[in-house]
Amino acid sequence: MLVSKIMSDNPVTISPDKRVGQALKLMQKHSIRHLPVVKDDRLVGWITSRDLREVLLASMLEKITVEDVMLKSPITVTPDTKVEEAARLVYENKIGGMPVLDGGKLVGVITLMDLISAFLSMLGLLRTSSRLDLLLEDKPEALEEASRLINEAGGRVINVALGPGKEGKRPYYFRIIKCDLQPIIDTLKQHGFQVLDSVP
Repeated sequence: MLVSKIMSDNPVTISPDKRVGQALKLMQKHSIRHLPVVKDDRLVGWITSRDLREVLLASMLEKITVEDVMLKSPITVTPDTKVEEAARLVYENKIGGMPVLDGGKLVGVITLMDLISAFLSMLGLLRTSSRLDLLLEDKPEALEEASRLINEAGGRVINVALGPGKEGKRPYYFRIIKCDLQPIIDTLKQHGFQVLDSVP
């Protein structure tokens, strides 16, 4: 999935000469925590609600400009950046969002909430589902056989996540369209598979 699919396009922006108080009111009005700073249609900075909290002396709000407190070289992504890469940048840099640039022009904003929503969707967690955890041998044949048995017992796998391997085995977490798991569990056990846990 690409950033272009989940970013907020047509973002609210502010110019660098505006007062910090104006930036704060704009964030409150639109219920946002990040503002791209734009001058002559070009991104020149990035300001966050945390930046504003650091200068939140009421007497100073009308004296300090956005340019005084903005981050002048924010981390950015493009519309073609993969969501996984955007998430890595957010995580490693401990930030809550980034401007999205296309050829240097601001085309959107992506936030931590956008990324969380995307991953929940990719993992099938936003739809009604069940979970079945199996301990399998760490080889493709074991996964293929377990998937086949789940399917034959009436389960429809949405996705599979892997846990850390140990001594040639690893946990596999099957997300399945919500159904009665008992027939699936019985089938797997009959074929020698170890069921670690299940969430109906």
